[in-house]
Amino acid sequence: MSAADEMSQRGGWVTETDVSAWAVIRDEPGGRDPNKRWVAPDADSPRHEHWLWKSRQPTGGGEESALTDCAEVAVSLLAAALGVPAAECRYAVCDNELGLISRNVAPEGYSLNTGRTYLPEIDGYVRLPEERGAAGAGRMRLDQGYTIEAVEAVLEAVEPPPGVVGFTAFGVFAGYLVLDALVGNSDRHPGNWALLESSDGTRHLAPTYDHGTALGAGLTDRNRQTRDPVAFARRGRANPFTPARQSLVDLALDAIRRADARVWLERVGALDEDLVGATMEAPGGRLSVGAAMFMKQVVLENRRRLCDGNPA
Repeated sequence: MSAADEMSQRGGWVTETDVSAWAVIRDEPGGRDPNKRWVAPDADSPRHEHWLWKSRQPTGGGEESALTDCAEVAVSLLAAALGVPAAECRYAVCDNELGLISRNVAPEGYSLNTGRTYLPEIDGYVRLPEERGAAGAGRMRLDQGYTIEAVEAVLEAVEPPPGVVGFTAFGVFAGYLVLDALVGNSDRHPGNWALLESSDGTRHLAPTYDHGTALGAGLTDRNRQTRDPVAFARRGRANPFTPARQSLVDLALDAIRRADARVWLERVGALDEDLVGATMEAPGGRLSVGAAMFMKQVVLENRRRLCDGNPA
């Protein structure tokens, strides 16, 4: 089945799910959104039907909302097209507030722990003490020794995500970095990837999640009108990895070489322009034509940068 057929079969991403009456399972602390919470159709819903509700966040001094919902849904669809294991995201509304829901990536019987839990096991990684620096992800970005080599070492004895065959865990992680490079996601800090751990101690890489800063989602409409999407795409940096200021594309290509996972480039090269455009479709009023075109051009430029000179 082609990627386009898979997306068509999945369908429904241009509709909204109203979660106003859903059961609140628990609040989700951390990050910049104080209103994140786990919700489900009812209180007895199984774990795989638990969804993380996230509202749109203000940008540009607060005068308009960031397009975080559009970015997360579009990246979720692009991940599906590439075969990258990722959280399923849907447009949602809660008490007339726009946002999205992201499906729980932890199956029943598994705990989910971020990369920051395991990285201190690796020589050279220094976790910043809790009492120093900014809270949450800001503190994680100041940890020392966050390199692609450290991630590879963490994943050496880890299984790929449940149900994934033909890849090592690090080979799948290379796919996550290719996805980051494609959509301009520079937020792959140690808390934005995780391992699933079973009761017997078996560890699996978790599907990727939390892509709300991709595709220039935080830009204002004025920013998009005055910026060249091609130039914007070329500025994508792999923060907070060390060494500093390396490009997202360079980091992805390095991971592909290390993992011998050039299949990700084959899949990126096969992305159809119309399919990319389809991922930018959103319910009425959420995404302007100009913003959708800007996001599409960012993806197409990054597709070219990943594949040009790197034939599959």
